[in-house]
Amino acid sequence: MNNLSTTVLTCALLGSLIGCSADVSTDYDKQTNYAQFKTYQFAAKPDDDSTSLDAARVENAITRELQTHGLTLSSDKPADVTIRHAIQSQSDYQSSGTSFGFGYGFNNVGIGVSTPTQYREYKYGKLIVEMVANNSKQVVWRSVSQRKLKETMSPDDRENFINEQIGEMFKNYPPQ
Repeated sequence: MNNLSTTVLTCALLGSLIGCSADVSTDYDKQTNYAQFKTYQFAAKPDDDSTSLDAARVENAITRELQTHGLTLSSDKPADVTIRHAIQSQSDYQSSGTSFGFGYGFNNVGIGVSTPTQYREYKYGKLIVEMVANNSKQVVWRSVSQRKLKETMSPDDRENFINEQIGEMFKNYPPQ
């Protein structure tokens, strides 16, 4: 193989690995019998806490997914499991602007100069869903989105994103 075909093959393999990366990361208790769970409820919010637009979207998506798996929302008696969800605020930094540098080296001694790059912080949310068994008060299932819910998304994009991520989270529920 020549260098060009080796480079192309390497890029293709890396691209396929990146494309196959999971959108969600799920952890669960292997000892739990998930068939015992028939009803669910959402974790109580403090009285002075209002439901955000995204929280309502998340609860609608979770309800849709759990109903397809045979669970029903309990309103009058304690449920088998409590569903907790959160959008955890995170931030990253993005560099912008041009950078210019030069250097000179001789005999293992060098000098380098470059112009500073500008950085901008941008915030996003990471979606987390947990299932707590009410009889033991233990988390038995947890899933975290690896994709970013960005502040700049339109309402339709936010709803589609949340529906897609919740669908991925519950894709393999109950765990085998």
